[in-house]
Amino acid sequence: MGIRYERDQLKSIIQYRDLLAEKNKYLNLIGQTDRTGIIRRHILDCLAPLSCRVGKAWDRGIKILDIGSGGGLPGIPLAIMLKKAAIFLLEKSMKKTAFLEEAKELLSLENLTVIRARAEELARETRWRQRFQVVTARAVTRFNILLEISIPFCSINGKIVFYKSRKVFSEIKTMGRALDALGGRMGELVETEVPGLDEYRALLVIDKEKNTPGEFPRRFSQIKKRELK
Repeated sequence: MGIRYERDQLKSIIQYRDLLAEKNKYLNLIGQTDRTGIIRRHILDCLAPLSCRVGKAWDRGIKILDIGSGGGLPGIPLAIMLKKAAIFLLEKSMKKTAFLEEAKELLSLENLTVIRARAEELARETRWRQRFQVVTARAVTRFNILLEISIPFCSINGKIVFYKSRKVFSEIKTMGRALDALGGRMGELVETEVPGLDEYRALLVIDKEKNTPGEFPRRFSQIKKRELK
């Protein structure tokens, strides 16, 4: 994939892979269970932005928020590879945040912060709202719901990056005026290749061009009942 790495980073990737495989037996963090599959389907896929122009400047002291981090994907692989970036993992599940804290300690990731909260509530707090240059999400929730809970975290001129399958083409058609209402603009769709993974993978980039109105995000019950379109 053309991603440069140091020996200690490779060691951390393997440690994380093994911890993920072991804890997945009890926590249902991922669907893939064999260790080779975890590397291909999850870890290398998470590092795809670093193999193309999308993540070219991510290791320059920027702040990255991973929404609905679950088992730490893509946040932990990114934290391992981007030593100068500050990575924040946002997860609402107590069991999963406990796993994320365990992984952070095991891997000695000083650039990693774990936050247990609901995204739609945290995004309304001044401390977190529009504070991140990059916001990522991978396999979290329905697309237009994801737009509303992720865009408010992104700073103006920042980017929201979604890891997507071929469904992205139908999802793009559902956005309607939602992006403009939230202060975003359609950026680019960058197709990626993961060695050994015979699936369509792409990065959908949303550019944050103006402030998100204070009414967003709404309460989750409201978002779910009436998605922005």
